[in-house]
Amino acid sequence: MTGKPIDSVWQYESAEPRSGWIAICVTILLATSSVVFIEPAPYDLIAGALLALVLVNGHRFPRDLQIPVLLLGCFVAGNILAAIACEDPGATVRSLSIRLYMVLTWLLLVSVILIDPQKMLRAIWLGYMVAAVIATLWGGLEYLGLIPGEQWQGGLRAKGPFKDANVFGPFLVPAAIYALSQILGQPWRKVAIYFSLFLLFVMGVLLSFSRGAWVNFSVSFMLFVSITVWTATAHRQRITWLLAGTVMCAIVALAIIAAVSTDVVGDRFFQRATLVQKYDTAEGGRFDTQLEALAMIGQNPLGVGPGRSKEVFGLETHNLYLHSLTEGGWLAGLSLLAFLGWVMIGGLSTVSRNWPLRPHATVILACTAGTLLQSFFIDSTHWRHLWLLLALLCSLALSERRDRRQNQLRLMSKSRF
Repeated sequence: MTGKPIDSVWQYESAEPRSGWIAICVTILLATSSVVFIEPAPYDLIAGALLALVLVNGHRFPRDLQIPVLLLGCFVAGNILAAIACEDPGATVRSLSIRLYMVLTWLLLVSVILIDPQKMLRAIWLGYMVAAVIATLWGGLEYLGLIPGEQWQGGLRAKGPFKDANVFGPFLVPAAIYALSQILGQPWRKVAIYFSLFLLFVMGVLLSFSRGAWVNFSVSFMLFVSITVWTATAHRQRITWLLAGTVMCAIVALAIIAAVSTDVVGDRFFQRATLVQKYDTAEGGRFDTQLEALAMIGQNPLGVGPGRSKEVFGLETHNLYLHSLTEGGWLAGLSLLAFLGWVMIGGLSTVSRNWPLRPHATVILACTAGTLLQSFFIDSTHWRHLWLLLALLCSLALSERRDRRQNQLRLMSKSRF
C-alpha cells in the first residue's frame, strides 16, 4: 500500500509561506513585553495565542532545531523529576509551569524567526524598542513619584512596569545597544532619534540602581564595540567605530555625572555603587547561600524541586547556574549549561563571517553574553527577555549555517560547468 507520507513536525523549511501576519503578531508581542507586573502578563497571553495560531496554520518546527530542543527537553525532564521527588511537589507547580512556558516561547520565537529572519528581526526590534520606551518613561515617572498607587511610590529604585528593578534594568540593555548600533551610517534625523533613545535607555538602567544591570550594560557595550571593530571589513570602519565608542563612553559618563549631581539620584547612586553590599557577605547572606547551594548539588543529584530554593536555603541563590543545578538536579542543570554553551558557540559563528545579518548578530551576542555574566549574581531563569535573546542567537546561528550551506551548493553547481 502506497500513499502520501505523513508530514513530520520537524522539517527544514516552514509550511507557512506568508510571514506578514506573523511579523505583525510578533511586533505586538514584543511591544507588550515590558508590562509584566501582572500575571499572566499580556505577553504571555499573546505568546500562547500566537503558538496556537502558527500550529493551526500548519507551521512545522525546523529539523535543525533538534539538538537544542533535546537539551531543553532534558532541562524540563530534570525539573519534572525534581518536582516529583521533592518533599512538597505542590510547591513546585508554579515554577515548573513557568519553565515549561519559557521553553515553549523559545521554541515559538526561533521557529517563526527562521521563516524570514530579516523580516522577523525588524518586527522584533520594533516591538522591543516600543516596550523599552514604555518601560523607561514609566520607570522615570515612577521614580519621581508621579504615578499613583502603592506599587509605584518611587524615590529609591525605578522598576517601571516590572515587579523588580533588577529585571527592569537588564531589560533595557539590549534596547540601548541596538540603538547604539543604529547611530552610524544613518541620515541625521535617524541618528538624532537613535542617539536620544540610547541616552533614554542608559538613564533607565541608571535609575534601576541595579549593580548587575550596570555590569550587564558595561560588558554588552564593550563587547559590541570590540566585536564591531574586530569584524570591520575596512580600516576606516575600525577607526570610525573606535572613535564612536570612545565618544559614546564620554557622553554616557557625562550624562551619569549630571544625573548623580542631583541629591535625589546622587545619594542613592553612591550607596549602590559598591562591588559588595553588607547583605552579600553577612552571615546567611548571598555568598553563604551560594556555598550552601554548592554543597547541596553534590548531596542531592535529583534537586530540591523547582521554586524551593528559598524554602530550603532561606534565601534565593542569586545565580542562574547554581539555581538550575540545585532546583532541577544534575539532569536539568547540566542540560541547561550544555544548551547555553551550544547557543554561545553558534553565536560566535554568526559574527565571525561576513553575511547580511552579522550586525544583528553582534548586538545579540554582546547582550546575551552580558546577561549570562550578570546571571552569576542573579537568578534569571524566568526572565522573558533572556529567553528572547537565546531564541534570537539560536535562530541567527541556524540561519548563518543555512546561508553558508547554500553558498557552498551554489559554488559546487558553478564548478560543474
